[in-house]
Amino acid sequence: MAKEKRFAPRFDMGNAPLTELVGNRQVTVEGSTGILLYESENIKLSTGRMLVSFYGRGLRLRCISESCVEIEGFISKIEFLT
Repeated sequence: MAKEKRFAPRFDMGNAPLTELVGNRQVTVEGSTGILLYESENIKLSTGRMLVSFYGRGLRLRCISESCVEIEGFISKIEFLT
């Protein structure tokens, strides 16, 4: 008897950003294409097909690279706009 090969399902995320949260104090967004708004209570990023807004207190950009942004502060709300 031959064993059947089973494959784990693959999900095509397209060009969706990869967002990693560390509690509610730090977030890393890979796939950012630009910073649209930078205030201590709101940071808005473009990620291609969608916008991502982070709301909170004492928000600041910790690190910026060509496609990655790290935000620190007290994050109270995240909004994805398409």
